[in-house]
Amino acid sequence: MEIMTRDFGRLEIKKSDIISFKLGLPGFESLKDFVLLPLGEDSPFIVMQSVDDPDIAFVTVEPGNLIQNYEFEINDKTEKELEIKKISDLLILNIITLKDEIKRSTANLSAPIVINIEDKLGKQVILDDQRYQVRYKIFAPVEEVAE
Repeated sequence: MEIMTRDFGRLEIKKSDIISFKLGLPGFESLKDFVLLPLGEDSPFIVMQSVDDPDIAFVTVEPGNLIQNYEFEINDKTEKELEIKKISDLLILNIITLKDEIKRSTANLSAPIVINIEDKLGKQVILDDQRYQVRYKIFAPVEEVAE
């Protein structure tokens, strides 16, 4: 099937690649179907493109590219909604907010996108965890550890 995208123009996608968000995303509840498109061959960023609205696309990144030991618990309701059978079926993404000055761009660590990649089901999960920021600076200088 062919879709129009914000960043890549017209693209041919497989229906089997569409990820269904039964409740949509917060603020975009009417948009249920998305497809994941790599931003570039060597880029860690993935564009989560709406199938139904070419103007709606989110730049995302797997949290392991930003921080170590990113962990959270998924409640039973979400586990059932996403039909999670095993952790290895999950893809976790964080939405990036791009700023005019790229080094000021941030990632939302407090509301990850959880995707059951096997069953193509997704949901944005709002965490009640103070460890993770809504505006985590992705280009923050690396802090050196004293020896």
